[in-house]
Amino acid sequence: MTFAIHPNYQQTQTDSDSDQPLPTALVWSTVTSGPVRQFIDEWARLSHRPSVLRRVNAWDFLPRPVADLDDLLTMCGFGTPYDDDAGDLVLWHMTRLAAHDDLAARVCLHRIMPAVMSIARRRGRIAQGGVENAIGDAISTAWMVIREFPYDRRHVKIAANLVRDVEYYGFVRDQRLRRVSETQVGFELLQQIEESKIAKTVDQELDDVLSYASEMGVSAPQIELLRILGEGRHADDIATDQGVSPRTVRNHKYTAIKRVQHVLAKNEITS
Repeated sequence: MTFAIHPNYQQTQTDSDSDQPLPTALVWSTVTSGPVRQFIDEWARLSHRPSVLRRVNAWDFLPRPVADLDDLLTMCGFGTPYDDDAGDLVLWHMTRLAAHDDLAARVCLHRIMPAVMSIARRRGRIAQGGVENAIGDAISTAWMVIREFPYDRRHVKIAANLVRDVEYYGFVRDQRLRRVSETQVGFELLQQIEESKIAKTVDQELDDVLSYASEMGVSAPQIELLRILGEGRHADDIATDQGVSPRTVRNHKYTAIKRVQHVLAKNEITS
């Protein structure tokens, strides 16, 4: 199991009375083998290596020199408040560098490792192959996500975006692709939703697709309109609520559908 110790951790009396000393690393694990153990051990070897620190401290986007790699993790927002803009900015620069720098990519991976392991344990309970396979899939997916992160389009909430992408590409996308090919998200699906009762899985699929489309930049009004239609409301009722004509609602619906389809196709979510 992987744990995270925040920089502001205070050892309690009960902790100090324990026979086992607490680890001092920000990210640590009780496992004795496997990819997590290897990853953490390699991090420990690199953390204080002079050549590594010289390389890191040459990065001009860092606000100050770092003493070790855990210090760099803290600078990237590890253990800091969710709205830590300074840490978010450093992590953004790190993802930009990670596209072609293995060390920067490793820093990004270590930054999100506790969350990645949480995803693997949760998904592993229901995925084929169990937790062990899920851990391997999560780590390899995280590396891919970090190296290909669209930093030019995403500038804030970097850690949350990385973690979300790891779960999506590692455990959701393949199932979603199969369901999207079956349900054909588009005008026909929304017509079905408006005119008849659809299976629960289709409702879930629509919600998944709209959530992803929202993350990819589809406007909130367009997403909300499609959600309302997906809940079974008729265009005439929506028009009455909004004080517009039913034709206007239908036109907005068509535009929203085309926008979602464009985003899905651009990000290779549809076949």
